[in-house]
Amino acid sequence: MPKPTFKNLPEDKRDKIEQAAIAEFTAYSFDQASINRIVDTAEIPKGSFYQYFNDKKDLYKHLLDLIVMKKMDYMSPVMANPMSVDFFILLREIYLSGLRFAVDNPDLQQIGRRLLADRNHPVFVEFMQENLNKSDEIFHVLISKGIERGELRADLDIKFTAHIISSLNTAVADYYQQNIKVEIDEEYMLTVDKFIDFLRNGIGRATDEQEDRKL
Repeated sequence: MPKPTFKNLPEDKRDKIEQAAIAEFTAYSFDQASINRIVDTAEIPKGSFYQYFNDKKDLYKHLLDLIVMKKMDYMSPVMANPMSVDFFILLREIYLSGLRFAVDNPDLQQIGRRLLADRNHPVFVEFMQENLNKSDEIFHVLISKGIERGELRADLDIKFTAHIISSLNTAVADYYQQNIKVEIDEEYMLTVDKFIDFLRNGIGRATDEQEDRKL
């Protein structure tokens, strides 16, 4: 996390440093990114950098946190009244908000894509460990409500299912970029719909027609 000295900087100076970092991590992977280039672009002494951040990873994780917060801003309208929306419709809207984020913020999306490209990298593992529980908690609530409304099977292990869906969110984007297109665009929603259909048939409550066919 940034040091208090960074948080106490004027907003325009913080923004200049963050934009310099975004440009660097958009153009280069974490390992290839250079603090020297970042401070040159931000027009700050290198010594000042270490007054604001412990190291390159500290700055990088700060940017990842900014990306998460900005994505949440895109989700806010979707999540305004999540308890009144069908679970699978809501899930699709969550993905759609992610697509809007990707289209509107190509640089930030590129940073996320670079992170996903090396899932064995220690920074990726560390970031996912720190954030997966937050996603699990959101889906835990949504799944519970889906069961209450009769949209999902009543016998689901909610904690396990929430964790699996959280993990699959990353896997769907990973699959799309490896097998279909590198960039996230409107075609991505076709892959999302396949994923939602897979979930609907796996965890959704069977309709009366489906139950009749079993008899």
